[in-house]
Amino acid sequence: MPVSLPPWANPRTIAYEEGDPIPRGYALKTRADRTLVTAGLVTFSISYGLSFSVAGVAALDDDSFDELGPLFIPFVGPVIATATIDDVEGAGLFWLTMSAVTQVGGLLLYAAGLAHEDVYLERQFPVRSHRPEDDAASRWPTLSIGASSAELRWRF
Repeated sequence: MPVSLPPWANPRTIAYEEGDPIPRGYALKTRADRTLVTAGLVTFSISYGLSFSVAGVAALDDDSFDELGPLFIPFVGPVIATATIDDVEGAGLFWLTMSAVTQVGGLLLYAAGLAHEDVYLERQFPVRSHRPEDDAASRWPTLSIGASSAELRWRF
């Protein structure tokens, strides 16, 4: 017979594989796939950040802004810039194409992360602290910030 852990020793979430038994006190939950969403945001942000920076520098010079201004537009801006830049060829054409591809790739990764559900088990019972000072009245509120949650508590 497995040893039962006290409620405060049980993890808040448990990874779940299809067909695994669901422990008592836990419920099956779903959320967007965090890995794909994060990868999509990072991929898009880096590529668009570079395009935005180039367009920002070009905005300081009125002559260059006409050619590089479309880089302010996400996803299609680099494609438009290939048509507006005079004599774009070689490395310039390569980097504009790579910028457009990585921005769209980041968008696709983000959408795939939202579409793909991550299944996990979440604890359904409240966990009380085993320290008596946590139950006493407090003059000031306490704030706890975690990786995926925040809590503001004030006992009076």
